[in-house]
Amino acid sequence: MRTILVANPKGGSGKTTLATQLAGWLAGKRQRVVLADHDPQRSATEWLARRPALFPPIIGLPPGARKGEVRGFDPQYVVVDSAAGLHGDDLADAVRGADMMLVPVSPSAFDVAATRRFLATIGDAKPVRRGTLAVGLVAMRVDVRTLSAAELDAFLDGVGHPLVAHLRDAQVYVHCARDGATVFDLPRSRAEQDWDQWRPLTRWVARHAARQGD
Repeated sequence: MRTILVANPKGGSGKTTLATQLAGWLAGKRQRVVLADHDPQRSATEWLARRPALFPPIIGLPPGARKGEVRGFDPQYVVVDSAAGLHGDDLADAVRGADMMLVPVSPSAFDVAATRRFLATIGDAKPVRRGTLAVGLVAMRVDVRTLSAAELDAFLDGVGHPLVAHLRDAQVYVHCARDGATVFDLPRSRAEQDWDQWRPLTRWVARHAARQGD
């Protein structure tokens, strides 16, 4: 079982969007996936409740539940949608329990400042210092025509962790949140551009999963 932690203490950074979409991609690849919702707002749990039964199945682990409750499912992946404000011992425990970490960042001065502090904090964690925890950054809600997008790229270029993907600012993610869906559940005519944007991210996950399986 591999655990992918989606974390950024800044509220509204795109954690739930990234976590649910990633879980949906893995489920579509016939992986047994648990989506662990650590956010008291329960957004991921509510998204799962709206997910149509005909889509690839994802098992939910609501806030306060423990991984042991899904042991019988024998998950291959656990995707953790972490809470806003994650810090201290809770952050340390989450980092220790992860095999990969994805950090979503939105193009705003507030998000950049919060992410800079967060990356400095996790840089002190042993798995990050030793290189045993793969950390990737994901630019969220990006409109490449804007100055804020260029400023975000400039920031991410110098943080010491790879920028894995840019995901566009698009209504398709709003619709997916409403419908319990992911872009991977949609027909090519609606989601091909988004599949292309996700490809570097899914390859990053697959590459690190393969290395950890060696």
